[in-house]
Amino acid sequence: MPIYEYRCTACGTVFARLQSISNPGKDLPCPKCECTDTERVLSTFAAGSSASTAPSFPSAPGCGGGGGG
Repeated sequence: MPIYEYRCTACGTVFARLQSISNPGKDLPCPKCECTDTERVLSTFAAGSSASTAPSFPSAPGCGGGGGG
């Protein structure tokens, strides 16, 4: 089951819930104010990689690797 993020429209609290895909998550109570007027928000995710598997790119000359000389 995926984890979805929700925002309370009353107090603005963002919280996450484990929900099945078939359950739209309507009327979920806010953990802070218990209001059930909540909306699903677009979640962000992070993907990590180790240095051994990350591609290496050559450094450009100049300040900060920008190459503008």
